Amino acid sequence: MAATPPSLISQAIEATATTDAGQVLRVAAGVAVLSLYHLRITLKERNGIKSWCSHQADVRERWSRHVRETEGWLYAIQTLRNAITTNTFLATTVLTLLTLISGKIWDILRALPPGAPGRRLLTAQLSSAALCMMTSAYHFLQSARLMTHAGFMFPASKRGETLVDAIMRKSQIKQWLGLRWLYLTLGPIVWIMGGETVFLLSSLALVFFFQRIDAVPVSVDVDE
Repeated sequence: MAATPPSLISQAIEATATTDAGQVLRVAAGVAVLSLYHLRITLKERNGIKSWCSHQADVRERWSRHVRETEGWLYAIQTLRNAITTNTFLATTVLTLLTLISGKIWDILRALPPGAPGRRLLTAQLSSAALCMMTSAYHFLQSARLMTHAGFMFPASKRGETLVDAIMRKSQIKQWLGLRWLYLTLGPIVWIMGGETVFLLSSLALVFFFQRIDAVPVSVDVDE
């Protein structure tokens, strides 16, 4: 009886069974590129150079101050409701995708014997993708939580109290982090599908993409 040809999944696992120093170096280089980029953004913001994230946080803070000064509670609640719905939808979508991906990979892992080649590598790849997606969903939910809290605070805050302004600023940063970790999930997914070299190339492509979306548009006055 002729042997059953191996499946495409088995072939992919066997192809990644051996991990040499070059593979580890390419993965480490990709992680380092992404980490250094975000460290650079953080240092620039500490030195007063605005990014799109910090500019949006400033806008949220000014919006909150405007709502307090004009007592536009109805307008504020309607705006917050839309933002909370958006964050909740994004969190739910991320968790749904995580469930589908985890279920598929878990079926593959269960079909492999404990000592099968590539099992440990596939587990590491799945764990990194799951970590990014769970972190993304966490930040989206935290942003929605902060906005809900701000909605209750607006009518009850004392005149001149700025705590709600700080909460709105923090909610924007949390929303930005949710989107950023969602984008970063692309790295582990590409690593699973294409290997270490493609992961390194995708990390470079993500940095180029982040540079474009993190820059404050020229038409926006950062000092307004």
